Amino acid sequence: MKNITKILFLLLIVGCGSDAGSKIISSSGVIDPNTGTGGTGGNNGGNNGDSTTDLNVELISNYNDDTASFSTVYGNYTRSFIVHTPPNYNPTNDPIPLLFVLHGYTGQAPSIRNYSGFDSIADEENFIVVYVQGVTDITNNTGWNVNVVSTFNEVDDVGLFSALIKYFKGNYNIADDKIFSTGMSLGGFMSYRLACELDEINSIGSVTGSMSVYYNCAPPNDKSIIHFHGTSDTVVPYSGNSWSHNVQNVHSFWADYNSCQNQSEVTVPDFNGDGIYSTQLISYDCDGSQEVILYTMQDEGHTWFKKDWGHDLDTSRLIWEFFKDK
Repeated sequence: MKNITKILFLLLIVGCGSDAGSKIISSSGVIDPNTGTGGTGGNNGGNNGDSTTDLNVELISNYNDDTASFSTVYGNYTRSFIVHTPPNYNPTNDPIPLLFVLHGYTGQAPSIRNYSGFDSIADEENFIVVYVQGVTDITNNTGWNVNVVSTFNEVDDVGLFSALIKYFKGNYNIADDKIFSTGMSLGGFMSYRLACELDEINSIGSVTGSMSVYYNCAPPNDKSIIHFHGTSDTVVPYSGNSWSHNVQNVHSFWADYNSCQNQSEVTVPDFNGDGIYSTQLISYDCDGSQEVILYTMQDEGHTWFKKDWGHDLDTSRLIWEFFKDK
């Protein structure tokens, strides 16, 4: 029954756009034809069984002077990612933050780069943003191993991100305590998994993604969390289902884990004038000055929220404003 549910999920998840573009030569990993597998699974995988092995990274193509796509081989997969550095980036200056941005199921890194707009925010706020591409599974769909879609269960995505963190810290001037992840849908699930397993991740954001009921989260340290979810989301339901936790319960999990002592809820202004009001729930006075925030987007569906698209708020701007002070 569990596998049937996951197959149905494969058919339902929306890909958040798919404009891979001609500049990407190899935008997704493929299963190794010699082994028929795509990694070693769980946290034990990676190159030669070492999840922090140095990556051999190759340039694929340049988008512009500040943006390029790269590839590497990890756990029997060719993995790719797009790196955008702010125009004033200088490796001899003070260390700057690193943000991973993760697409949804069937999505592409170039697509979420386009609609999230994090390049321009990185230019203004001086951080490096990396759009990582999920592998392609046997159904020819892209995604992440988050214990939801069974065709990705053998992919060591957590090990990949651990290796990527090591790579960026070794090749860019990254602030060790300013490493973040955010994502859409299944990319939000993946960001939660990184928070559950990697102590290097400072804070995460999720847009329409939740946490898998099949996964036991045991965070290595306190994390700040920001989450956006529509009450009318039919792909990853706000109230949860057989494979996804209720998002309010996810909020409570992290508030409890961070030992947050107080909570408040405020109404989001009706900026689009449709007469519908969303809410912001914040848990605060937590250990280590952490915060846990949930934006409940009333009557909204499975989407990235942008004022340009008629929503009351800009997800990307709020995510970075949340991260920058962590």
